[in-house]
Amino acid sequence: MFQQPSLIDDVKAIARVAIDALDALPADVLRGAEFDRDICERLVTKGDVFGEDFREAGAELLRHLARIEPEERFARELDSAMRRLRDAINGSYRTAVAFGAEHASSIQRAA
Repeated sequence: MFQQPSLIDDVKAIARVAIDALDALPADVLRGAEFDRDICERLVTKGDVFGEDFREAGAELLRHLARIEPEERFARELDSAMRRLRDAINGSYRTAVAFGAEHASSIQRAA
């Protein structure tokens, strides 16, 4: 039987795809949000996408991108990048919540 990839690996892959989608946007789209983008990339590279830092920087990026009036030539790419980043943030949050619930239940079982 084939083993399915873990939730952790899935979220890391989704986050990597989100960074790649951001990189595919024209450079001026991220002007003013480079700091948050760099934080996200650094955390994705380290595999640390389950903490609050990733979610906060990602949320700042989403707010920045939401204010952009895209030109037709990259509207689809912008929408895709935002969707992928949102998926990564949501996956990060769901995984963190699952870790917390699993940790709490293991403590209760041990007690």
